[in-house]
Amino acid sequence: MKPPRKDLTTLAASYRACAAETAPPPLGFSARLNLLWDLAGAAPSLIEGRVLSVLAINPEWREADVRRWLQQDVLPPRQDLRNMVAFLVAELGPEHDTVRWEAFLVYGAPIVPSPVEHLLYQQDSGRRLIAARIFARITEQYGIQPSSYDADIVFQRCLKLMHQFNIYEWQDFQAGHMDPFRNVLFPAED
Repeated sequence: MKPPRKDLTTLAASYRACAAETAPPPLGFSARLNLLWDLAGAAPSLIEGRVLSVLAINPEWREADVRRWLQQDVLPPRQDLRNMVAFLVAELGPEHDTVRWEAFLVYGAPIVPSPVEHLLYQQDSGRRLIAARIFARITEQYGIQPSSYDADIVFQRCLKLMHQFNIYEWQDFQAGHMDPFRNVLFPAED
């Protein structure tokens, strides 16, 4: 059963009670914005003159405004923010999502997960698939029985060794890697 509908006067009073004079500052906005500028590599660090570089990219902005955006958690006007994010994300590459970055800048984590962590997870997901293939190839080639090892431990060793050998794609894993991987993943019992 639907609750009884409130009259407009009651709704207006409820609205006024909930309404804030000003929006709270977006805490951490400047740090997130500087992170995006750092990742895009489109301007030097704050210490090395980021404000002036940003002004050179768009001379229509005022220095005081840019300083507030980069140092005082003040949001730029919506269209300026959108254009800035689109520019910086284009510098990062097509795997980045402009809308996700804009939302992350304004709201931050945990409301909007970090686009950086999202991409790292996707990359890690790809590495996990490669680790599974390496794991399977070694157990098959050397006839290692599943009951003779703890799969979680071996899998973590494989990921660590892949990082040490700079194996980020399946093509990076060469025949010469088989013995070192076998010896580390499945060390002989002493």
